[in-house]
Amino acid sequence: MAGFTINVGGIEMIYLIYLIPILNAAFGWLIITLLFRILFHPLKRKDFFIVDMQGLIPKKLPEWGVQLGSYAAENFINISKLKQNLLEPEKLKQINDVLEDKVDDFLRNKLKEKIPVFGMFITEGMIEKMKETLMGELEKMIPDLIGFFADDLEKKYDVQKMIAEKMTAFDPASLERIFYQQAGKPILQLKIFVAILGLLLGGAELLLLRMI
Repeated sequence: MAGFTINVGGIEMIYLIYLIPILNAAFGWLIITLLFRILFHPLKRKDFFIVDMQGLIPKKLPEWGVQLGSYAAENFINISKLKQNLLEPEKLKQINDVLEDKVDDFLRNKLKEKIPVFGMFITEGMIEKMKETLMGELEKMIPDLIGFFADDLEKKYDVQKMIAEKMTAFDPASLERIFYQQAGKPILQLKIFVAILGLLLGGAELLLLRMI
């Protein structure tokens, strides 16, 4: 087949077959453009008769916010796990050791600085006895204090809810702008690649058609 022909003003033109590569390239470019377009548009939900239309990302943001919040609360900012970790015997011992050093320094140095006359009467035995008494009380208080503050933080800061609300309130237009700022060049490269691929495939189709 030599090609498709039409007659315009008595002049026979062979042209349609040669548009195949260009049409393939344009079609590929258009498909990629539309694919990225529907990621964000329509930005807000629109009703077309019985069909609800909205861009994939704006539509999924609330759902993704819940999932991200749940994941973050479980793996990164889990106050319950932090509380359990702090209440482990090894952690409590580390806390007690730090407090013991502070108490010892206070009794031996800071207290004498604040009340110089106290140093005239205090003995090593008294220091040890006072430190033992204070540490005994502190060791009983620490688990309760950890539990109190952890529970209070958990009530005040619902990480899952906070992240979900932030994601839901995020402006899709701003997200689209950020997306294209970061991915604009790779998207353009993809369009060019698909257009070139379309040209090559169109060239192959053209060759096959001329061989028929």
